[in-house]
Amino acid sequence: MKKTKTPKVKATPKEDGQNTGRGQVVKLKPAKHRAPWTSKLPPVRQYWSSSVQFVKEAWQELKKVNWPGRKETLGGTGVVLILVIIISVFLGLIDFGLSRLVRQIIH
Repeated sequence: MKKTKTPKVKATPKEDGQNTGRGQVVKLKPAKHRAPWTSKLPPVRQYWSSSVQFVKEAWQELKKVNWPGRKETLGGTGVVLILVIIISVFLGLIDFGLSRLVRQIIH
């Protein structure tokens, strides 16, 4: 024999003798005090002092750099310019050759 489950019927609040919500006193929790978003920002003086400190430290680091002289700068610039010219000529020749090859294949 199978046992059949009978669904339990929930009693309505009136049947249980519970209050239906009329006249109930609801206790509300007081709202939490939220500070405005501006209070989380550091004051302007702190920004200013940290900015001044950053500039001073950057200046000290720039003093430590070993700057190249005029001769080294001109030499490095010359090498870069010569390499740019050589590479551009090489790529131009490759482009010219490939475009002629494609024309020959298409025609």
